[in-house]
Amino acid sequence: MSADVMNLERKVIKFGNSLGSTFPKKVLNHLNVQHGDQIIYRLNDDGTVTIEKQTKVNLPHHIDLDFINTVSEVIDEYDEAIKKLAKR
Repeated sequence: MSADVMNLERKVIKFGNSLGSTFPKKVLNHLNVQHGDQIIYRLNDDGTVTIEKQTKVNLPHHIDLDFINTVSEVIDEYDEAIKKLAKR
């Protein structure tokens, strides 16, 4: 384990009919999360979970998420070609 890794522990507790845990202040500060922010849990194939602060972008009313996703896919697929064209 590298020197810059910090392990923090919390118990799983009962919240009504659900189970949950609180976040240590150091984790919230590390994620730059404030009260009311949304977080994303990414369940990885190796059994680990990645937690990230959700960053929302307010799109103009005439641009929908499908369009943004399509543009993102095209950029990912043709990234090298786009970079070469930009250097011309």
